[in-house]
Amino acid sequence: MLVKCFSCGIADRLADGKLWCLKYQFELSNAIAEEKSNCYYFAEPQYEDGEPLTAEQNLMIKECELASRRMRGPV
Repeated sequence: MLVKCFSCGIADRLADGKLWCLKYQFELSNAIAEEKSNCYYFAEPQYEDGEPLTAEQNLMIKECELASRRMRGPV
């Protein structure tokens, strides 16, 4: 079963092989991943010059993207 959290760009792999959500600061398990399947911060992993960006970089990009969306609207 493919769950979004396991393919998210802001999920960092720990030394013991487990995944850690940088935004919400918790270890990803099957139960938690299914519960968070509609996460507002889900981001596809991004690449620059063929190298994947770190989870921290993906999180910064996503936060900037969401902040810019809030600034739109009628003036």
